[in-house]
Amino acid sequence: MMKLFIHDKCMEQLFELPKSTQKKVLEFQRKFRENSKSSAINFESISTFKDQQLRTARIDDKYRAIVKAPVSGDNYYLLWVDNHDEAMDWAKNKVFHWNDNTDTAQIFTAPEAEITINTLTDALQTPRLFDGFSNEQLVQIGVPSLTLSLVRSLKDLNELGDSEKYIPTDAFENLFYLTEGLNIELLIAEINEGKSKATEQEAKANSINNKRSFVEVDDDLMSEIINGDLSKWQIYLHPSQRKLVEPDFKGSVRVTGGAGTGKTVVALHRLKKLTSILIDGDDRKIVFTTFTNALTQNLTVLADKLNIDKSKIVITNIDTLLRDLAKEYNLVDNNVRILDFYNSKSSYELWDDFLEQNLTEFDTLFLTAEYQNVILFNDLKNIEDYLKVSRIGRGKPISRKVKMDVWELVEKYNKKKKEEDYVDRAELFNVVTNHLKTLPLRPFKNVITDEVQDLSNVELRFLRALVEEKVNDLFLVGDPYQKIYARKINFTAAGISIRGNRSKQLKINYRTSEEIKRLAVTAVQGINYDDFDGETEKLNGYLSLFHGELPTYQVFKTKSDEINAILIHIEELKERGFKLNDIALAFRTKEALKEVKTALHKNKIPFSDNATVGKSNSGVTLSTFHGLKGLEFKAVMLCDVNKRTVPLMIQKMDTMEQQEKEDYLNSEKSLLYVAMTRAISVLKIVGTGIKSELINI
Repeated sequence: MMKLFIHDKCMEQLFELPKSTQKKVLEFQRKFRENSKSSAINFESISTFKDQQLRTARIDDKYRAIVKAPVSGDNYYLLWVDNHDEAMDWAKNKVFHWNDNTDTAQIFTAPEAEITINTLTDALQTPRLFDGFSNEQLVQIGVPSLTLSLVRSLKDLNELGDSEKYIPTDAFENLFYLTEGLNIELLIAEINEGKSKATEQEAKANSINNKRSFVEVDDDLMSEIINGDLSKWQIYLHPSQRKLVEPDFKGSVRVTGGAGTGKTVVALHRLKKLTSILIDGDDRKIVFTTFTNALTQNLTVLADKLNIDKSKIVITNIDTLLRDLAKEYNLVDNNVRILDFYNSKSSYELWDDFLEQNLTEFDTLFLTAEYQNVILFNDLKNIEDYLKVSRIGRGKPISRKVKMDVWELVEKYNKKKKEEDYVDRAELFNVVTNHLKTLPLRPFKNVITDEVQDLSNVELRFLRALVEEKVNDLFLVGDPYQKIYARKINFTAAGISIRGNRSKQLKINYRTSEEIKRLAVTAVQGINYDDFDGETEKLNGYLSLFHGELPTYQVFKTKSDEINAILIHIEELKERGFKLNDIALAFRTKEALKEVKTALHKNKIPFSDNATVGKSNSGVTLSTFHGLKGLEFKAVMLCDVNKRTVPLMIQKMDTMEQQEKEDYLNSEKSLLYVAMTRAISVLKIVGTGIKSELINI
């Protein structure tokens, strides 16, 4: 029976076609699968094509499809749809190659004859980029024989980049990994994991490796694509992503990766996978949780797009989950207020009130940090435990006498809290966690958590207590480089065991152009980022597979000049075809946002300050750097960026101990990295005064 596979690039192209043409493509693929020899389709070879397996087929009088026909068997590949001349031009030098070493269909431009000849004449004159690898090894990582001499000729990364169109995407990716020092034997092992177990050649088209670029289509899938009900992330997964989605894992899994590497996409597909194997009759649901309410709203929208069964899941932020469980198990009275919750009093403020009535040598900042980061962090119940606990990372050591004085103040502070019906957020996490551990059956079947870098061990212990230790229990996703809160996190210390191959790192950036990614990485270079378990997280092999324009940074003498530049940038982007809702303006502080909001209003430029996926918004999005987290826009402008605001020079920095100050500055660098990597293709940075030293342009 004939099967038709659609290339991911072709799907992207379909979105650009007129709606009427899209509907004709839907009708075409139906007729083609029924009878490819129909005269109406006009399926024919073109003598000028480099690859004589490629055919053209008629969509209508104007548009043509490019299809790869099989030499034998019934697997056809829909590669491109365009105007007649553009389709012919796209296909003329393209090569379709089935790679048996990787079980992958590869599409690339045939190398020009001169390139191949040059590689043979000067191969021995200069050291080459891949001299350390044999031909056999390069072929094993996906380099086709047609491009092998070209790859052998490359002298540096610039030449590798210039040759990208002549190298299949998967092979280019693996070659880049080699330049970053990744072990080729590990690469080969990963490729072999993604190969098909099938023996029949046609069945290999459904290998994990091939599904990164090709999926089999039917009427329903094509209809969803054409009607705009599907996005690329819902269908295509990189092999490294699919291998995290589909298996059963013997225990907890940790997934890390740089911005834009599809961590949330993996987590959502994993959620769908787990719901599909949930046993009917089991009342317990799968909980998907993250740190902020805004991210939770976005996850709900994305889960709907994947058609995940709502009756089997709970999507919520971790604070809401905490409060709901505390009430469900009657662990707090209804009138109790939680410190450090959204729109509630902070523990710092209550300590400040407490110190107004209690004279002591300690200031508010020290006592708040000591209580939160030592006592509650370690769930200490008595003075004996406090005297013994390690304070590594808290700055200067303190004596036994000082600890006893601190504990006395803590007991008085706790008494004040009880009298005024307050409970500390971290304290409540400990209370609920300890209760969950006593239950014969934990409340959830599985737990998935996104943005885990925003949590601390207090929350990690809570997550561990939500589900028994078993197959597929915890799936924890995050990026150490996006750690914008100075919280300590260590999986092992929190009772979460990640063993062997259950720790994975994603490397391909699907969101951000290589040019923007390179700038963003400079903001966090030189910082030792922990992988959540005591080892160093590295960005080796962190690669964007598309290019864009170089980011820019301008500073102005006056605020009015800066705002005028922002307005000009918006108009320029509109002239280039950007819609207003493709554009985000982001600010380090809410105060700076207000000034630009006034200017947009005066110039009748629509805007929205609700940065939520799926929200109906026809205007420019206004947001703080923090508010952009988890979102993406075709164009991002970072505004009011100068030496004072990035990093933000807050008043209490003068009273911070050295370690606290270092942690704060590192979190500011991570926040800048987050803000930059929200941009897909355009990143413009503006400010007033002296340039920020964190922007390396």
